Amino acid sequence: MDLKIIPIVQVFISILLMLAFSKLWPELTLTWPANYLIAQLLLALSVFVGLAAILNFRKHKTTVNPTKPEASSSVVTSGIYRFSRNPMYLAMLLALISLAYFLQHLASLPVILIFIAYMTRFQIIPEEKMLTRLFGQQYIDYQMKVRRWL
Repeated sequence: MDLKIIPIVQVFISILLMLAFSKLWPELTLTWPANYLIAQLLLALSVFVGLAAILNFRKHKTTVNPTKPEASSSVVTSGIYRFSRNPMYLAMLLALISLAYFLQHLASLPVILIFIAYMTRFQIIPEEKMLTRLFGQQYIDYQMKVRRWL
């Protein structure tokens, strides 16, 4: 697989960059409305999406380990997986968006875009190739029905 840095580490790197940028360049701070409330709602949504994804994988007795997609035992298409092929990564993205909204810092936005690009290129696309090899037409059909992120 092309994975260079595991997803949770990518999230922590993104968080550290967002925090560092907000301290280095305070003049790039914005004033978005209701930042605490919206940030909390986005974080709660992130937790909900992430837990729903993990519980659904557990229910289907398949791996949640992002470094071992070849250990997958089935294509999960129910629950949250009807809306996103990657709800665990979506949950991570929502957490980063939550932090960006909380910080209200312009430099957070490129960090989020880089996170999306990196995850797509080095995590999701290799996973999709592996799952297509493992499950063939079943996974291809799922890809046709459900979007990668949302």
